[in-house]
Amino acid sequence: MGTPDEQASTTVRQELWEGVRSMAPFLLSAIPLGIVGGVLGLTSGLSAWSTLGLAMAVNSGTAQFVGIALIADGAGWPTIILTTLILGLRMLIYSTILTPHVRDVPHRWRVLLGFGLIDVIFFVGLEKLKNGTITRRKHLYFIGASAAMYTTWMASTVVGTTLGSAIPDLAGLGLDFPMTAMFVAMLAASLANWRVIAVVVTAGLTVLLARGLPYNLGVVLAAVVGAAVGTACERIEQRLRRTSEEVEG
Repeated sequence: MGTPDEQASTTVRQELWEGVRSMAPFLLSAIPLGIVGGVLGLTSGLSAWSTLGLAMAVNSGTAQFVGIALIADGAGWPTIILTTLILGLRMLIYSTILTPHVRDVPHRWRVLLGFGLIDVIFFVGLEKLKNGTITRRKHLYFIGASAAMYTTWMASTVVGTTLGSAIPDLAGLGLDFPMTAMFVAMLAASLANWRVIAVVVTAGLTVLLARGLPYNLGVVLAAVVGAAVGTACERIEQRLRRTSEEVEG
C-alpha cells in the first residue's frame, strides 16, 4: 500500500491529472487557435516576442484576438488596455460564482487559480464542483487544468509566430473564425444546458446587433452581455434549487 507520504504523493498526482485530463478534448481546438493567434500577431505589426508576451500576460484567447484586432486597426494603447480590462470583467463574475465552492482553498492558491481561470476551465470546473467530482484539494484540479491549457496555448502561439514568419500570407486564409467556432462548438456540446444556450444565443445576437461598432467593440459588448446573462442564469438556478429543497424538506 506504500507509506502515507507515498499515498499522499499519488493522490496529488491523481488530482492534478484529473484537471489535465478534463481539458484534453479542448486542447484539440486550443492548438489551432493558438497557432492562428501567433500568425495574426505578426500580421498586426507585433514582433514574435511581443505576440508571445501578449499571450502570456492576458491568458485569454478572447482578449488576445481582440487586442490584436485593435492593434491592426491602429487603436491607441488606452483603448486597447481599457478593452482588455472590460473583457476581463467576466472573470470577476466567474470568480464570484466559484467562491462559495472554494472557500476551503487557502488564499495563496486562489490568487494563482484566478490567473489561470479561463472560460472553459470555469464551466467544466463548476460542473464538476456541483456534481461532487471534485471534493478534496480542489486547487490541484484547477492547477492541472490551467497548466494544461496555458502551456498548450503558449506552445501553439510560438508555432504560430514561426509559421507566420515563414508563410506571410497564412493569415489571409481566414482561419480565425472556423477555429473559434470549433472551440465554441466543442464547449457547448460538452456542457449543453439551458444556461450555456442562453449565454451563446444572447452573446451571438449582441455581436450581430453591435457589428457596426468601431474597433470590434461589438465582441467586447457581447462578452459582457454573455457573462451577465450567465450570472443571472446561475442565480436563477440557485434560487430554484433552494426552493425545491425547501419544498422537499
